[in-house]
Amino acid sequence: MRLLIPLFIIVLGMFTGVIVCLFFKETAIGFKLSVLAGGLGAFAGLMIRDILDITIAGDLGGALMAAILGAALSAAVVNALFGRIGR
Repeated sequence: MRLLIPLFIIVLGMFTGVIVCLFFKETAIGFKLSVLAGGLGAFAGLMIRDILDITIAGDLGGALMAAILGAALSAAVVNALFGRIGR
């Protein structure tokens, strides 16, 4: 179970990356990079939350918020760098 929860949170970050990619002009490479950046951003958000010892919204709520915010931020940066804004 200790390995499954972070895996599920990283998959949630990947889905967040897909949703962020919908706000930008979709390209094949932008979509793949957005999914990858979402997963890595979710993991980075969890690590930053643990390092800074942020306890907002409890354990599970804080972890989900940190993962989603980290994934959205990293996917938005990747899409801004490698994609075009608009449809």
